[in-house]
Amino acid sequence: MVENLSPLQSYGHDCEKNLPVVPQIQVTRNCNLACGYCFQEHSGGIIGLSTVETILRRVIAHNLTVDPLTKVIQIYWHGGEPLLAGIDFFRAIIRLEAQYPELSFENRIQTNGTLMSADMARLLAEYQFQVGFSLDGPKEIHDRYRCFRGSRAGSFDAALRGIECYRSCAKVDRVAIIAVVTRAGIHRAFDLFEFFKELRAVVQLDIYDVRWLDLGPAAGEVSGLSDLAPLPQEVGRFLIELFDLWFWDQDRQVDFSELRQEVKMALQPEINLGDPFHKKRCDFRRLIFAPDGLVFSCDQWVNDATTALGDIHQDSLATILANKGVLWEKIKQSIRRSGKHMACGGCEWGRQCGGGCFTCMKYNAMLLRARSEGLPDNRWADALLPPAWDEVRGETYFCEGLRAFRRHVREAVRQELANAG
Repeated sequence: MVENLSPLQSYGHDCEKNLPVVPQIQVTRNCNLACGYCFQEHSGGIIGLSTVETILRRVIAHNLTVDPLTKVIQIYWHGGEPLLAGIDFFRAIIRLEAQYPELSFENRIQTNGTLMSADMARLLAEYQFQVGFSLDGPKEIHDRYRCFRGSRAGSFDAALRGIECYRSCAKVDRVAIIAVVTRAGIHRAFDLFEFFKELRAVVQLDIYDVRWLDLGPAAGEVSGLSDLAPLPQEVGRFLIELFDLWFWDQDRQVDFSELRQEVKMALQPEINLGDPFHKKRCDFRRLIFAPDGLVFSCDQWVNDATTALGDIHQDSLATILANKGVLWEKIKQSIRRSGKHMACGGCEWGRQCGGGCFTCMKYNAMLLRARSEGLPDNRWADALLPPAWDEVRGETYFCEGLRAFRRHVREAVRQELANAG
């Protein structure tokens, strides 16, 4: 299951080497789907077990150096589609982890579900892997962009079979879901709520914000108009409707992690996530390990090896973490233009919200623009963006909608407290 780790209050360069590492291991960059909104290039094979062993050995040694009392190692297994590696790969992972009997491993895996088998489900359940599935909603919404590579057939039926296979074999009632929300679903909050309620899901929403170019006045000249990225006011209306359905629901058969966090923010206005000019949806401890051993600060960047922080076969994790601090400062200067348009400091929710991910959003738009111009991925910085980019204020262009939504949440919480009193 994918989740946002608790953000640090600051990322001073003198402390990186003293941080534990939470590895996200890209089992493969390949995938059996070709989702219309995916930014990654899908190619290559499965990560070698010797590379996995090196990652585990270095992460464990580093974390024990940082904290000799460490008892638990968290690992995220991602792709591409990690189940392409097959059941024998994960049996081998379990054997590698068994070489450290003094430690417990919290394994979390994110899958599209289409390759889930009964044997795989039982193995993951037996060794207590936390499994998250990618499912965008009812069939007509999900199949809009989540299609099989080659045939372009929708993947909903196969994904749902995989989820139910896992639920049955693992004997679990609730399933963890990541749902990407595009304009195909932004006006269907009720349908999404009812669908995930029937599925008995714990849902993490991912409101699509990569192709900002689709919202620009000259979008048709750049990449073709699409309905991928919703407008700020659409996001606000969607979240308000979904919140009301969830907050006042008596059955409690579905949960939305972001909505629960919003209630917490309303109840605890003193929450402070720190400097909003940093990427708050990323924990500095998270490192992305590509199949070839290159290490990245974020899985958005794995297309371009020149953004790598180092190579796990050659570099210490202390060095890699130090490089991450330097890279982030460089990114803020080159992409955010020193944050001159960041408006979080003047927003009443700025210190609580932590913003979106303006850096990766803009990087991906530049990457897609570069590809449309026939440039290789490592030439993304040469892509020209429309002047409207300079008008974006805050950590995400959804800020207007999010502020309306949060005012609504605050009033709903006040009303519920008054009713309870």
